Amino acid sequence: MRKKFVKEIPLTKRERLIFKILKFFLLSFTILLLLGISIFVSYVMTAIKEAPPIDKWMELRPSETTFIYSSDNKILGKLYTENRIIVPLHKISAYLQKAVIVSEDEGFYTHSGISLRRIIGAIWNDILAIKDPNRNIQGGSTITQQVARLLFLSLERTIKRKIQEIYIAFKLEKYYTKQEILEMYLNLVYWGNGAYGAEAAAQTYFGKSAKDLSLEESALLAGILPAPEIYNPYRSLERAKLRRDMVLKKLYDKGYINEKEFNKAYNSPIKVIPKKNSSYSAPYFLDYVIKELIERFGKDTVYRGGLKVYTTIDLNLQKLAEDSLRKIIQKYGKDYNISQVALVSIETSTGYIKAWVGGLDYSKSQFDRVSQAMRQPGSSFKPFVYLTALQRGFKPSDLIEEKEISYKFNNKIWKPKNYDEKLHGTVSLEDALKYSYNIATIILLEEIGVGDVIKNAKRMGIESELEPSLALALGTSVVTPLELTRAYTALANGGFRITPIAILRVEDSKGNILLNNEPQLVPILDKDVVASLVRIMKKVIQEGTGTRANIGRPCAGKTGTTDDYRDAWFIGFTPELCTGVWVGNDDYSKTKKVVGGFIPAMIWKEFMSNALKDKPIKDFDFLYQPTYSESTIEKTKTPTIETTETLTP
Repeated sequence: MRKKFVKEIPLTKRERLIFKILKFFLLSFTILLLLGISIFVSYVMTAIKEAPPIDKWMELRPSETTFIYSSDNKILGKLYTENRIIVPLHKISAYLQKAVIVSEDEGFYTHSGISLRRIIGAIWNDILAIKDPNRNIQGGSTITQQVARLLFLSLERTIKRKIQEIYIAFKLEKYYTKQEILEMYLNLVYWGNGAYGAEAAAQTYFGKSAKDLSLEESALLAGILPAPEIYNPYRSLERAKLRRDMVLKKLYDKGYINEKEFNKAYNSPIKVIPKKNSSYSAPYFLDYVIKELIERFGKDTVYRGGLKVYTTIDLNLQKLAEDSLRKIIQKYGKDYNISQVALVSIETSTGYIKAWVGGLDYSKSQFDRVSQAMRQPGSSFKPFVYLTALQRGFKPSDLIEEKEISYKFNNKIWKPKNYDEKLHGTVSLEDALKYSYNIATIILLEEIGVGDVIKNAKRMGIESELEPSLALALGTSVVTPLELTRAYTALANGGFRITPIAILRVEDSKGNILLNNEPQLVPILDKDVVASLVRIMKKVIQEGTGTRANIGRPCAGKTGTTDDYRDAWFIGFTPELCTGVWVGNDDYSKTKKVVGGFIPAMIWKEFMSNALKDKPIKDFDFLYQPTYSESTIEKTKTPTIETTETLTP
């Protein structure tokens, strides 16, 4: 009988050992594989868990450029961590949209956030690049993935970041339309030369808005995206044109443009605007504005919030101020040892700052001498003394007898003198101020008291500490040009303290008004008293120490010179503008006998005559009801003196 089974052939001892080993390794491999998968899944889940929460995505917004404008809506400066101007998609050229899609992500409208074909292609291309160093490394990220990375993630190359990028890309495709994602990308991506987003790129390279870009311009921008700092036209026109033409060829091959459009764009030369330097108009004023903005809104909002800041500065007047300073200082500065200047001009009826020059060369020194330099005003402080005397009932015709005087301070004897080292006998208050007599002013201050003079100066806008001593009559307490000019403005407008305004309005990136500054004028002085003082100060320019400031129209002012000629001033005003000028040296070294009636007065005249040349001539309206008869002024003598003022001790 035939057997119906196959006889089992027993394994040898060696074969059984090999089988056990294979079984062990297979089991181990399976366990390790499952463990690896488990660890990887856990890693992926952790990475996804640590991705930005979806409910926060709508709150996230890329940083935008803050623009600061002059009063005539010219760009004064731009502030940014990333130079970006966000615009809606319909304000970006359709040519640029197509060029970016065809060069960066052809399947953008068909994939769901990632493209396996692009990933595999990128990996294969990168492998080939190992053998061919000249081959470009290709990225596998879609436009959606790039949005995820640019908006929510860092640029570090890690597996965790890639997982999060893919996860967020899927979510973006779920919550946003393709058009919204494309708009995000075009506003986020870096285009080289500090430009982020299509609008900033269009303005940087072509000086136009993104909506106005031509086909060839759009192809150029799309072409430089893979390596903006290498392919941009400022770096290499040849490389930029090569990249542009590659994009044009793709647009033609994919049917986005016809042959006529292709040929015209392909044969057109690259035309970009000259690369702009980083200098700004009115840089000292701009620094002052930025400081105010940061104090109010914080640094992050100012540099990332896309604010629109409208200021009071008039760039035409600003240029006149800079030209006036440059002209006079180039002529006299070296010979008279003057190395620095300051000029500030304020609109008397509003407090709006119209011109601001804080030094001769911002590139060499950013120290602002308008708002930061604390200098002695010298005789330009005297109007506060005479104002207080007029408030007390003194008249311009009242007389003061000059005589030798001396005072003891801290065991030291102080013997003040006039500039010409002479005594002028009995003089009127008007002549004492007009010719800037020191001794007469000190005697007057001693009679009316220091306290009320300080109160008047403070009420008018002086914020610095003022020493309560008779030396105050000669301007020994330090002030800034800004606060001294502000105080004089209360005389120019008939007795109203103004608040200097640099910023008119601030809007956020959506146009909401965050700040709206209105003129702040507070009545502080009797108009008749101001009128009496201004009449005298007009004569300072007509026949006193400030004749070099005469501009041939109603104006008033006062000269100022400090001890050893370290500071020289002229503060003057018309019904429209109050302008302060200071000259000197940052190290407090002496000038070569420069007085306020010389170089400062000449600068003031140069600026004011040009600033007002197209304005109708008018006088101060509060002068038309005189409080005293000038014919009654008793003039006991008419001294012949130099049009300068006496130094302080």
